[in-house]
Amino acid sequence: MRFHYALVDDLLPEAEFEERVEAKAAACGGLVDEETAAMLVVGDLGRAHRKVRDLFGKASLVLFFGRVLALSEPRTFIRADGDEGRIATVTLGDETGRVEMALFDERADAIAELAVGEVLEVIARPSARRRGEVTALALQKAGCEVDCQAPPGGAGGGRTPAEEVVAELVVRVLTLRPPRSFTRRDGTPGEMTEALVGNEDGVFRLVAWQPGLFDGLGPGDAVRVTNLQPSRRSERREFSIDEGSTIERVESAPEVATTPLASLPAEGTVSVRGEVRSLQPPRQFVARSGEPSWVRNLVLKDDGGEAPIVLWGEHALLPLAIGDRLEVYGGTAKPGRYGDLEVSAGWNTGVLLPSAGDEEVAIEGTVLATPAGLFIDDGVRSYLLAGGEFRMGDELRVEGRLAGNRLTPERAVPASPDAEAVRRRLAALAPHG
Repeated sequence: MRFHYALVDDLLPEAEFEERVEAKAAACGGLVDEETAAMLVVGDLGRAHRKVRDLFGKASLVLFFGRVLALSEPRTFIRADGDEGRIATVTLGDETGRVEMALFDERADAIAELAVGEVLEVIARPSARRRGEVTALALQKAGCEVDCQAPPGGAGGGRTPAEEVVAELVVRVLTLRPPRSFTRRDGTPGEMTEALVGNEDGVFRLVAWQPGLFDGLGPGDAVRVTNLQPSRRSERREFSIDEGSTIERVESAPEVATTPLASLPAEGTVSVRGEVRSLQPPRQFVARSGEPSWVRNLVLKDDGGEAPIVLWGEHALLPLAIGDRLEVYGGTAKPGRYGDLEVSAGWNTGVLLPSAGDEEVAIEGTVLATPAGLFIDDGVRSYLLAGGEFRMGDELRVEGRLAGNRLTPERAVPASPDAEAVRRRLAALAPHG
């Protein structure tokens, strides 16, 4: 009864709803159970079950039956505020159409109790941004039949109809996550890999249910992918690939479309690139999950303007220095705390430090600890140390690759005493006058 009351809790108190259910059951001469009586009361109040094609009107909540056509495994994501969340999706359908249903956080774990072919009764909130998507508020298995053919199950919970499969895409790999284990609905183990890829049409997520497809590939590689199944479960473009797909390296990498910083939209998914103009140190906080995480603020500039960038999680720990070139793919544009537009880079965003222009160098100096990280100072200039274990005050000769102001160490040894170098550093520290 509580399930159906949730659909009308804005219309009458729960006690009154229970009274109406009891009265409805009595009026039916005891021929209906409590659940059926509750459904009848909901219908009397103008909120009866809808067909899938009728879900997207003016109502803020809808009630409907749908047959499970496909299921996704739960995945973790980082919200724009840095908190961790979980999401799983279910494709439901009836004789009038299909709808993508999102299950968030603790509801995402309910995916393990569902199977393709079952019929669900759902209370959901239609998406205000994307027609064809709803967020589940409550659901339960139903004993009725829904006339909608269920496709065969697959690694990702059911393949897209053949007419919707994309035959081929040529893309650039932006980020590639390590394989992650999961348990299929039949109890057998499996692995999946996620990549962020892009081309001249934008950035999208690629989910491989056959991780070996990405063997030997990494960020920056240009690849041709065949037999991709589009997913409608996300506001962002997303494709799945499996044993029926192929990935092969090609020579030319497509140019990934970016947005000038002066032309950011009020909201939406964007990709930007530019130079780090100002930079704050990472700040640690405790996410809603109870786990530690990090956030970092910076300002990025390009030829036409500048904009605040907020890096979350592992992105906040990238070794950055002022003057670095930075690329952010698939970030979220939105108004910031003070009303200016900013780009938030969370879990499903690609954040890259281009390696173009790297040169081999050997620098001798003193290791300095600052809020922005460890630097080596040669008496004239300071270089951010991107990696390695160093201590404040170490006198070292560091050999590695220099990109802008960022030094990636490959070898470090104690520096030989150099009187001239000491005099240069003392001169640099002495007050001018």
